[in-house]
Amino acid sequence: MKFWGGYKFLVGVLAAAESLLGMLRSVNAPETTIWGTLTLAASVLLAIDGLTELFPHVRPWIVVALAAVIPIAISILSGDWPPNLWMFAVAIGFVEWVFLELKRTTGRTEIGVLACCTLLAISLANTTFMLFRMYWNEPEFWPLGQIFRFMLPIALPWTLILILLWHSAREVAARGPDGPEEVVLATKAVDD
Repeated sequence: MKFWGGYKFLVGVLAAAESLLGMLRSVNAPETTIWGTLTLAASVLLAIDGLTELFPHVRPWIVVALAAVIPIAISILSGDWPPNLWMFAVAIGFVEWVFLELKRTTGRTEIGVLACCTLLAISLANTTFMLFRMYWNEPEFWPLGQIFRFMLPIALPWTLILILLWHSAREVAARGPDGPEEVVLATKAVDD
């Protein structure tokens, strides 16, 4: 499980960095589109889920507080203090608490990761669509080398996110309401 914790942390950090860079490079103000904010939130939650797997003995309230503090730390480091920052921080902390409660009550440990990866995949699909639209609107086709340079930054995030999306969907689908052990015992009892 340590591998997947590190993988989630890595994907979350990379997605958060790319989301922040995308918001800084955007010609639109960050307030005009919700994608940057949602991607940043999903990335932070994914990285925190990875940390909880790497350090399983950390108390849940510390994890929730960390989720709420990270957006504030990002704002302090960037020098930008959006007016709704406190609401965003509280919302991320609340969603982290919901994910922890869902893990505890349903036994599906990857349910939050599945939600975050789905959101990241939707956001990445939106970005990919806009990039391809930009490519097809060019007056002439690009040479093959330029196409590969264009596709590499798109293929890497898709690969990382789709692997994690597949892993989390498989884990959520494989677990019964009480975990895999109880499902096996219940099916053996029915067979007997």
